[in-house]
Amino acid sequence: MKSPDSLAHGDGLHGRAASGETDRAGDPVSQGRTYTVSILILITLVQTIAYADRVNLSVAAPMLIQQFHYTHAEIGLLSSILIWVLTVAIIPSGPFVDWIGARVAYPVAVGVWSVATMLSGISVAFAPLAVFRGLVGLGEGPMIPAGGKVIVETFARENRGFAIGTFFAGNKLGLALGIPFASILLQTLGLRWVFLITGAIGFVWITAFLLVYRSSPSVSSPTVQSRIRWSTLLRYRTTWGLMLGQSGYLYIYYIFATWLPDYLVQQRHMSIVSGGFVGMVPFLLGVGATISGGWVADASVRRGMRVTVSRKLFTIVGLSASAIFTVFGAFAHDVWPAVIFLTLAVVGFSFATGSIQPMSVDIAPPHVVASLVALQNFGGNVGGSFAPFITGYLVTATGGFQTALLVGAGVAVVLGCGSFGLLVGNLDRQLKFPDTNRPKRIPA
Repeated sequence: MKSPDSLAHGDGLHGRAASGETDRAGDPVSQGRTYTVSILILITLVQTIAYADRVNLSVAAPMLIQQFHYTHAEIGLLSSILIWVLTVAIIPSGPFVDWIGARVAYPVAVGVWSVATMLSGISVAFAPLAVFRGLVGLGEGPMIPAGGKVIVETFARENRGFAIGTFFAGNKLGLALGIPFASILLQTLGLRWVFLITGAIGFVWITAFLLVYRSSPSVSSPTVQSRIRWSTLLRYRTTWGLMLGQSGYLYIYYIFATWLPDYLVQQRHMSIVSGGFVGMVPFLLGVGATISGGWVADASVRRGMRVTVSRKLFTIVGLSASAIFTVFGAFAHDVWPAVIFLTLAVVGFSFATGSIQPMSVDIAPPHVVASLVALQNFGGNVGGSFAPFITGYLVTATGGFQTALLVGAGVAVVLGCGSFGLLVGNLDRQLKFPDTNRPKRIPA
């Protein structure tokens, strides 16, 4: 594994010069080791905080169901509302981040969702909770586009799999730490403090980010590809492949991120605290799988494998493994075999993350990096946002999680593997806009 210095100052994609491909305008920011490590830690922690703020509702779900007479479908709807608003917010967030920069976008975003998380603790009624969870989704809109922009500024292309894998490991870390942390808060202090304390953590991150982050003017400079605009991106087959593939990936991910705590408490009859600590394990292992998946993908590229082959291979392997172990978990009768299989399912899609998320960064011209990242995650959330509600509905209708888990496995294979494997094209070069002012074909 390369040092942070080499990650920031890499020579570019192995074999790029030989293939005649052009590099991005401007190299990644030349920064010291301390800065590179600090930025990687900060952008990882922002996802950790975001997903801890999401999962607190999942931890509170058994109490809301048992004491306040919520149904699984209503809990699922609350979670889906957050993701639906996030999905809508992602679209303007990409151009917003490209225009205003990460230094402004990140603090605004984190501030909005942190306040909304704290407000979620003032009422257990459905309508206020729905509004506040929607505001959490609104605040989270710029998070991933801003992270993509920061990574382009700081890391060379052949090392972005590791950087992006680490960035997205933050959301698994948020689930791994957030589930037991919220469980302890719920058990010791009560429901209100779960939201107040987790929401307040975001303001600590804002302070640290403003003290550390330095933007790069070189990444924002005009390029020969400046004719590619946000709307132009939708003309490319690969853009649609990224969007549809992301929806398959996020669908199965959101099943686990939203429902695993309730599954352990309601179906496997664990206590809230025991379920919290058992629920931590899959996502803790998912952190390692996400980082190692990105590192393995980068290592294969440095050893001569094409970026296209590397990204697609490890994506399909990870998602297929996740689907297979989800099916095994769905049919497991005893508690611990089910937990083991579902843990391996989380490890599977986590391993794929380090190859899925760099795809848009690999091919986007610098001035639309955040926009293409936003489109990929918009498409993903359009499909994935229905996972919490559909899962809750199926659990309410069938009395168990088996059918919902089987549906998730099917979506991961058909939409995830199918779209990434068949629709996504060449990832070894940037999107190109021909002189005819429109693409002659849908490029990679």
